[in-house]
Amino acid sequence: MKNMKMRKMITIALAGTMTVALLAGCKKQPDAIEAPVEEVIVTDNNAGSEVAAPQKEEVNLGGWELFNGNSPAMMDEDDSTRIAVTLRGEGTDFDVLDLVATQVVSGVNYMYLVYGTTADNSTPGYYFVTIYENTSKDDSLTAITQINPVEIQTAEPLGKGATGAWAVKGSGKAGMLSDENAQASFDAINTGDVIYNPIALLATQLVSGTNYKAICRGSDENLYVVTWYNDLQGNASLTSAECVNIGAYSGN
Repeated sequence: MKNMKMRKMITIALAGTMTVALLAGCKKQPDAIEAPVEEVIVTDNNAGSEVAAPQKEEVNLGGWELFNGNSPAMMDEDDSTRIAVTLRGEGTDFDVLDLVATQVVSGVNYMYLVYGTTADNSTPGYYFVTIYENTSKDDSLTAITQINPVEIQTAEPLGKGATGAWAVKGSGKAGMLSDENAQASFDAINTGDVIYNPIALLATQLVSGTNYKAICRGSDENLYVVTWYNDLQGNASLTSAECVNIGAYSGN
């Protein structure tokens, strides 16, 4: 009899324990907090392949992307007419950003920076366009040479105004970069012996912060490609300033 009472007490205790456990298991837990998942495209520059992670927004972290928001510089009537007539039929939607250099030969060579598509390339890009004006004032197209932002042909800067018979035109414009963040960071790094006056922002690269690349006139009368970096805290630093080899793009 004593053993039966003991077994009943054990059975009741076990039942109570299971009831408490079941109640605890049914108690509503706080909702889990999920971090937002963002899309990241990781580019393997060596293999040339892309690996996509689950994502919400496409971000290209590996490559430079062309910037297409530049405002064309003011050009005189002769330059506007020369470009309009000579480039007719050579492509579509050309934005002529600036006359960057001239070369006096038997006549004059003119080099312009343009953005658009050519007849044989439907992908928009930046080009140096060289037009030759003979002594009779007749114009002819010498070359349309695409600019690869990561492989720009460069050379050692020459003496002031001496760029292999090419004369860099004008002095650039303050505040020429239409991207406000690019302009602010550019102003912060533009403090050296040579002052760079921007013509156009060529490309940007998203890293931990942002890299920028622009075509600029230098106060030493050379043409430069300037690359700089702006970190996540807004600190800017000059990466490089290399003199553009104008002759390599002239078609001569």
